[in-house]
Amino acid sequence: MVEYPETETLQARKEIQSDEENPKIGYERKEEQEKQGKEPDIQSGVPSEEFCMSCLNMPEEQRKSMLLEIQQVAERILKAHGVVKEPEDLLKGEWFLKLQKLGFEKKLVLAKSGEEVFIGLYTYSGETPVPDPNFVLLSQYGFWYPQRIEEKFDETVASFFTGAYGDYDFLNIVPENVEKFQSFQRDFVKMIENQGWDGPDVEVVEKIMPKD
Repeated sequence: MVEYPETETLQARKEIQSDEENPKIGYERKEEQEKQGKEPDIQSGVPSEEFCMSCLNMPEEQRKSMLLEIQQVAERILKAHGVVKEPEDLLKGEWFLKLQKLGFEKKLVLAKSGEEVFIGLYTYSGETPVPDPNFVLLSQYGFWYPQRIEEKFDETVASFFTGAYGDYDFLNIVPENVEKFQSFQRDFVKMIENQGWDGPDVEVVEKIMPKD
């Protein structure tokens, strides 16, 4: 059973934390931050639709600076294997990519289902995939946010909904687990970059393209 440490709701954070402590969780703060010459840290919370949609049209390097490292490398792998061409393609429904490399027991899987994105290495017991590890992220307007880490039969939950799924007024964030997620995903990114999953020697086992 997953145990939830002390949590904060996104709504409560909006009310009790300062802009400096919790940058860019609302579009209403955007103008003030622009005047200060600061980029918002969208990794800290889920900003508004208006702000996020405008980010899709930013210059590529500027947009990348605002993404989790795991999203940056995932987009590079998805582009290398023809699943997406532009950031807008990330919003086109569901997609799926399973890859394997010669000499590697694990397969790399990148997928989007509903509002969730899955990026992980899997071993297979028969037809049953076993995550080792798998990162689950919430997808909002082309940006991905920490939700949980799945490691074989264990989970580390970074955020969850206490109300209707997708109602971000009821998104609960576990701060210490978000920090674990951030650190772990950086190590994971370094590993899969060194393994070269965007290279020409990678075999595409299965691919489902996004649709409008």
